[in-house]
Amino acid sequence: MEHLAMYRKYRPSNFDEVSGQKTVVSVLKNAIKNNSVSHAYLFTGPRGTGKTSVAKIFARTINCGKPEQNNPCNKCVYCENSFSKECVDIIEIDAASNNGVDEIRELKSKINIVPSLLKYKVYIIDEVHMLSIGAFNALLKTLEEPPSHAIFILATTELHKVPATILSRCQVLEFKKISPNDMKNKILDICSFEKINATEEAIKEIVNCSDGCMRDALSLLEKMTAYCNKDIAVEEVRVVCGKPEKTSIQNLIESVKNNDINDVFKKINYFYENDYDMLSIVGDIINQLEQLIFINNKIDTLYLSILSEFVEIYDKMKTSSVDKKILFEIGILNFYKDKEEKNISREIFSRTKIEQQKQGDDCMSIEKDDKRSMEKQQNVHDDNIDLVEFKSVRINNAFVSASKDLLHTAKEMWEMLKEYAFDKNKGSEICILLDGTPVMASPEYIVLLYQYSSVADKVNAEYMKLEQVINEMLNYNCHIVAVDNEDWSNAKGDYIKKINSGEKYLLLDDKYFDGVKEKSVIINNIESNISSENDTEKKMYDLFDSNYIEIK
Repeated sequence: MEHLAMYRKYRPSNFDEVSGQKTVVSVLKNAIKNNSVSHAYLFTGPRGTGKTSVAKIFARTINCGKPEQNNPCNKCVYCENSFSKECVDIIEIDAASNNGVDEIRELKSKINIVPSLLKYKVYIIDEVHMLSIGAFNALLKTLEEPPSHAIFILATTELHKVPATILSRCQVLEFKKISPNDMKNKILDICSFEKINATEEAIKEIVNCSDGCMRDALSLLEKMTAYCNKDIAVEEVRVVCGKPEKTSIQNLIESVKNNDINDVFKKINYFYENDYDMLSIVGDIINQLEQLIFINNKIDTLYLSILSEFVEIYDKMKTSSVDKKILFEIGILNFYKDKEEKNISREIFSRTKIEQQKQGDDCMSIEKDDKRSMEKQQNVHDDNIDLVEFKSVRINNAFVSASKDLLHTAKEMWEMLKEYAFDKNKGSEICILLDGTPVMASPEYIVLLYQYSSVADKVNAEYMKLEQVINEMLNYNCHIVAVDNEDWSNAKGDYIKKINSGEKYLLLDDKYFDGVKEKSVIINNIESNISSENDTEKKMYDLFDSNYIEIK
């Protein structure tokens, strides 16, 4: 008999078996009960939370001949047909592999054909955000005015990538991560049915490792039965998940608390050399710290500050392309650096108070002047910088004399920067730079692309400090400007319009960089006469990295 994976074997067959999605289930059951089924739904949420399973249950229920309390009976000829691989009325489309216009056009050409057996034709499009723009446009009209026998269920893990025109035509239902308690109950039921002897701590660890994803939890449970038969202990789960023993995590927390930085780095190296998952380790540290911050109904401020730092480290590990071990170690260094600065500040504050008592109110004025002076020294960036103007001028000037060769040089420099990521004084600034990707470079400028606009704004606000770091580390005097995806898309669009119209880029006055104030001349590598699309494409490939070009 063919083996069936646990997550498929225990897939819910009706709404009442769905774990952790009470709101979604309630909305759908009431729609069926009140005969108010929408023509298009969009299910969004993390992977492994039941989107596809619920879509199939919904499709069977609305086609069931004898529904039971707004659930499919799973016995009638219609339900049996729905389960069959030969069913032509419930169509599943994987947009990740069928994302072209042709597939959607084929769907449109057949949508008016009435169902062969069932009442409704149900189209389930999984990972719908993977459709191309052309495919979305082809789908749009069909979603707006589908035939009465057609119902669409779109599913996505990345709602922000679905065009607003599609969203406005669908009823959007949000799936949440499944709660630890719901996951625990599901695993206990399966363990009982499969006669698996798993300790309570082992089940809890499986839940923690799965992060709200039921499919991951059942896959891990099945993996554990293969690893240690059907007697599962917590330490065995940690081994399979790439986690060290809990005592190692506790010892690391104590070393951080006791300022034993050498021991902290030894433990991090031990984890790294034994191929433990760094992100899982930091997640474990956060879980343990959450239990430690409350002692006798009072908050332990030291544990709270450590927790805050590790939450920041965890977020950076999830979003940054920099090696996770490096981010781990830099986070620890930043924690001690901030702690040391706070201690120095307390000491200065205490001394000032003593002097005030001795010398009277005049010292109050001196303290304020010193504080203003210290703040002026610490804030390298210009608080009054006009970010819109800053980006506009620097992007424009970068286009004036940008080249692909200079872009390759910039990328090589960014690789060299990684060597200085451990620097005690500049490590945090270097990490911020490394989070950006050079996408254009000229003799004077480097344009850096960031995933989040807030990070890009921070880089632009602190451009002087970051440029100084590049100069100190690489002996290279360059001027940076940070953009997010929207800024960069707009900049490329403007570039295409200019070269197609024969307009030339003029060097603008950059008040943030004295080096280009000497003269405003036209420096342009772009020929003004563009005669065909092929010329435009050639110029694009000459200037930009091919990874950032999409020809439409």
